[in-house]
Amino acid sequence: MTIEKKEDILIESARIISEDGIENYSMQKLADELGVRKASLYHHYKSKDEILRAMHDYFHAMLMKKGYRMMLSDNLDDNLSDLVSHWQDLFFSEEMYDYLRCLLIMRQTDQRAYEEWRSISLTIEGQSQVVIERHAKSAQMISPLFSALLELSLERALINGESGTLEELSTSFPALLHRL
Repeated sequence: MTIEKKEDILIESARIISEDGIENYSMQKLADELGVRKASLYHHYKSKDEILRAMHDYFHAMLMKKGYRMMLSDNLDDNLSDLVSHWQDLFFSEEMYDYLRCLLIMRQTDQRAYEEWRSISLTIEGQSQVVIERHAKSAQMISPLFSALLELSLERALINGESGTLEELSTSFPALLHRL
């Protein structure tokens, strides 16, 4: 079997790391999972580190295209719900799920994974601030709370493979804001 697209190597790398951890990721395991010889991988990439760099670049470009857009309306509940749904859809998309789990696993030991996760975190924080400032007077205190809860819920959903807490957040947080 041959590798049809270089992206297949990157996608499979994210899946392996997501499911088995970075410590169990190797060129041999990658070749076995792709059904090719290890030499075929070296035809496309010089090393495991080069594959990991390319994996980050590939998925970063996808995140830039999909992850950082947001539309606002005049309704706070709708805006918060849309924000949660946006990130939930992104995190659980077939394209991004394994990579985001990979980042979660690697962020403590890999600088690029840490930086990518931090970028996602700051984007969530910024989007939360924009939404809440549009509707709430005490946004300085509320938006960091919402963004932290959203990020924590997304992390938990990635670890558990389910997104139940995200629905709770999108319904309970607006109710809390209305009381303030």
